[in-house]
Amino acid sequence: MKIFSRLTIATKMTMGYFPLALIIVILSCYTLVNLNALGDINRSIVANNMAIIEACDKLTNNLLAQEGYGQRYLILKSDEMLTLFSKRDIEFEKILKDLGNITEAEKEKIQELISIHSRYDKLYFYLFNLDEKSFNQIQSAKEEQIKKSLDYQLNSIRKMMINTKKSLENKTLKADTFSTRAFYVVAFLSLLGIIVGIGIALFITRSVARSINQLKLAALKFSEHKFDFVPDVNEYDEFGTLSRALTSMAEQLSKLKKMDIDTSPLTRLPGGMAVENFLHQKIKYGQKIAFCLLDIDKFKSFNDRYGYARGNDVIKFTGDLIRRVVTEIMSPDSFVGHIGGDDFVVIVPFNSFDTICEEIINKFDKNIVKFYDKEDLEKGYIISKTRQGEISEFPIMSISIAVVTNKDDLSLSSVKIGELAAELKEYAKTFEGSIYLTDRRKKIGCQENTK
Repeated sequence: MKIFSRLTIATKMTMGYFPLALIIVILSCYTLVNLNALGDINRSIVANNMAIIEACDKLTNNLLAQEGYGQRYLILKSDEMLTLFSKRDIEFEKILKDLGNITEAEKEKIQELISIHSRYDKLYFYLFNLDEKSFNQIQSAKEEQIKKSLDYQLNSIRKMMINTKKSLENKTLKADTFSTRAFYVVAFLSLLGIIVGIGIALFITRSVARSINQLKLAALKFSEHKFDFVPDVNEYDEFGTLSRALTSMAEQLSKLKKMDIDTSPLTRLPGGMAVENFLHQKIKYGQKIAFCLLDIDKFKSFNDRYGYARGNDVIKFTGDLIRRVVTEIMSPDSFVGHIGGDDFVVIVPFNSFDTICEEIINKFDKNIVKFYDKEDLEKGYIISKTRQGEISEFPIMSISIAVVTNKDDLSLSSVKIGELAAELKEYAKTFEGSIYLTDRRKKIGCQENTK
């Protein structure tokens, strides 16, 4: 039976339908033609559509990151921000060039994007090189030009992705048509074989019909974006190969679908856009919520002391800790996001933030010491450089949480809530140890690190 399952379709048909050699040839040829057509569609999807969608996601992420670094440089004048800004610029242009090698249809749009992005870079570098007086005089006008350029680039990338997804849907529907047509034609020819062949012919036909039906069902499911469906085809023939190809394609499509959600690549938590959307929905429907902005204190010094790899471990640990605490304490009507670096966001019903903040602080303070070397832990501090380049002692990391609620003012906008939280977070960071504060500037809870 196992050996039989490894035979090709043509060999199986020959064994069961010697008297009907002509029918076998017709059936095999027609099936192979359709399989080849489906294979071409699948290869086109993987090599073209999926590659373009992935590239568009990367372009969007790079552009938003570059914008963030540019704005930070204008405020901080940090060489690190300028380096990261230039790095993102190089990556953006490389992705665009690679994208131009993938698609001919979008080459004109890609060239336009390259030109627009070049002007976008020049606007930023023009601002970078201005003295403070000149910068203040033209800041508003130039930043408006930068915003328009950024919006235009994002819209162009979004349109390119929409066009690619429409093409992907068309190809999926075309694959469904091929599968459906192949099913009925092969089923008809197989019925003739059943009448003549009896016995083994019936077995072979059922095997073929079952495989085609599974592939047809898979094509229908995939066209409905149900990528978790796995065709029940265990054969090693052409149908089995196509089934595995379809399953592999579905897995990649599922990954791309998940990539559409704004997530942090480090913690796999939703990012800034998802935070904004969730908060906007809560405000829109008049729900009373607590917006918690979390920040790790002394993280930069830890990063400088132990390196980015261990720093990333701290970020991932913090994200997992926050997610676990919120999941254990809250109902599904809550949100945990990672807006970049060591900044996290928690959005919960306003009457639940005390318990959540206290639990986060308790578990953070209890476990953060595991990331330090023994000698530093015994001292209770590490030696690193300040932002001004001076050598200083930095205590064990703590966590500051700024909590803004709309309990008393449902008219607060998401922008205003974000501004209040950012301002309150800076105030919270002036305290030693882990702490959470509310927007009334009243200290609700404080746990000081005594290490």
